[in-house]
Amino acid sequence: MIQKKLNIVLILLLFLAACSPKEPSFFEKLDLKDMQGEAISLKDLDGKLAFINLWATSCKPCLKEMPSIERAKTILENEGYTFIAVSDESQERIQGFIDKYDYTFQFAQYELGMNALDVYALPASYIVNAKGEMLYKHIGAKEWDEEENIALFRSYLKN
Repeated sequence: MIQKKLNIVLILLLFLAACSPKEPSFFEKLDLKDMQGEAISLKDLDGKLAFINLWATSCKPCLKEMPSIERAKTILENEGYTFIAVSDESQERIQGFIDKYDYTFQFAQYELGMNALDVYALPASYIVNAKGEMLYKHIGAKEWDEEENIALFRSYLKN
């Protein structure tokens, strides 16, 4: 009788676990909008890894590293990466920046603010897989096109 009750409890626990909502991935938590205000979803990654760079127009280290992000994109875009620059600033401010510079990576807006992601310093960069899971995080500026960083990018392509 005790075994029967334990089996019923176990079945109920398995059922509840299967029915509980799935925790959103890191990428899904970002809730990104493109520059037309449309949601960017995991499907938009098209099975690629994503390099996500959180930045601001007033962040000097952010602006300093952007040319290296552009060069890294040129090197890696045909190898399975997409590059997205994300700001929590207004669309008008982001668009003004886009209009001023000639970067070819995608820009997106994050409306909840960086503090919602526990980001307290910019730039903050992430590598995310096609499932939206964070694989790598770096706070601070880097020269993303340096050989060691290109090797880092490529190491995630092999996994």
